[in-house]
Amino acid sequence: MKSLKPVTHTLEIRIRSMRNDPVAQIEAGSTFQAFAVGDKFHHNMFDTRAWHDLPQEGEVFFIVDKAHAIADIGTYIHHMVILCLAAAAADHLA
Repeated sequence: MKSLKPVTHTLEIRIRSMRNDPVAQIEAGSTFQAFAVGDKFHHNMFDTRAWHDLPQEGEVFFIVDKAHAIADIGTYIHHMVILCLAAAAADHLA
């Protein structure tokens, strides 16, 4: 019987465009919750010194795009979730 490979999980965050360099990356031993375009994303628990286009007064980050990347590294499988955030008025979806 073929044995299953372990899976590593990474969450990568980009601002305004998927083409921009990541501003944060978190690795975990288990999968992250499901994210959806339009979800609010609170950045307060991150070190944001390297981030650009932070929300201004009355704004929050929203997820504006997301992608998954999966790679077979050989001894394990790597699953990356990439989120693209943009600041907008907190009630812009109301």
